[in-house]
Amino acid sequence: MALLFRLSVRRGFSNGTAFSSSITPSSLLQPQFLLPTLSASKVSFTSSSSSSASSSSTPSFTLSRKEDFWAKNRRLNRPVSPHLTIYKPQVTSLLSLSHRATGLALSALISGFSIGMLAVPGSYPHYLELVQSLAFGPVIIFGAKFVLALPFTYHLCNGVRHLVWDLGYGFTLRTLYQTGYAVVGISLILAVIAAAL
Repeated sequence: MALLFRLSVRRGFSNGTAFSSSITPSSLLQPQFLLPTLSASKVSFTSSSSSSASSSSTPSFTLSRKEDFWAKNRRLNRPVSPHLTIYKPQVTSLLSLSHRATGLALSALISGFSIGMLAVPGSYPHYLELVQSLAFGPVIIFGAKFVLALPFTYHLCNGVRHLVWDLGYGFTLRTLYQTGYAVVGISLILAVIAAAL
């Protein structure tokens, strides 16, 4: 910013006054030099001379502030980007969102279960026997196991996909969609296998 200001000051003088004699390093610390919106197009310079015998000319300038970024966007009715209402849902964005959601859900579930088991009286086998004594049908047990297994298998498969991306492979649009559908299919199959155990 200092270089941009220095160049704009030199270019702005019409009488050829030297830069070092008109602006000192200490004067650069004045508030008018520290404005974040300072630019060459918004600074105007004029030269004023005194009526004394040693007519030294000192530049004076005025600063005008640019329109605030957020105020301009409100005035033009621009949406905040990225805004979910202006984008068509795509497989890649939905898979990315679900990968993050399953990661958060798994963290919350594992942490909550662990803290819960530490906080409740009794031990894990006691509560497992309690659930078994409720005599849920095999369909309900299979469904519950599938719901618990699906976030884990999806996050695992999509994590492998991300590791392949880290190696630099799979970034063409066709490959992104193919691997996305493969992740969904493989995670469903693995969740069914895990629920059947």
